[in-house]
Amino acid sequence: MRFRDRREAGERLALRLRPLLGARAVVLGLSEGGLVVGAEIADVLGAPLDVLLTCRIESAGPPATTFGAIGEGGLLVWDHSAIRRYDIAAAELTRLAELARAGLARQVAVYRRATAPVPIAGRTVVLADDGAATGTTAHTAIQVLRARQVGRIALAVPVAQAPVLDVLAREADQFVCLRPLPWLHEVRNSYRRFPAVADTEAIALLHR
Repeated sequence: MRFRDRREAGERLALRLRPLLGARAVVLGLSEGGLVVGAEIADVLGAPLDVLLTCRIESAGPPATTFGAIGEGGLLVWDHSAIRRYDIAAAELTRLAELARAGLARQVAVYRRATAPVPIAGRTVVLADDGAATGTTAHTAIQVLRARQVGRIALAVPVAQAPVLDVLAREADQFVCLRPLPWLHEVRNSYRRFPAVADTEAIALLHR
């Protein structure tokens, strides 16, 4: 079974998250695609919508390989198992991390010029994305949110790789996944339509 698109996936996740009605939750999209998913959840919960900016530290491939991620505020998290598996040199990791840092800076310049961050300290945060294949970005995001002293974290994804789900479920206070899979190579394969989300579309969702 595949989702029609990110909006359908968000609608279905929102039904599972209805118990959070009245919890003064904030919904954070973990990516541009996560914003599309999160917008549907925010509508149902009557919650403000914001973006949590992160950038993967990855090689271009083929195949593309993720070695870590950097989050808004500068927190850097490495995927040590991937680093060991590919035996990547420290100098190359440094180079890839600097590329990710520059990419994150561009995101911050675009999004934070358009909208100020929603206050999240002490509040329940629904962290939404369109899928979790490696979990590295979600792991980074959770660490960023813990550093910001949020109340509770509910991670909501339509699809996730089962071993990744097991790890992330221990890190978040609540984890909702509609479709756990034993193997997930690419998130896009779980959708019939998976177009790129332009910055203008993402910012329009935040302003909505």
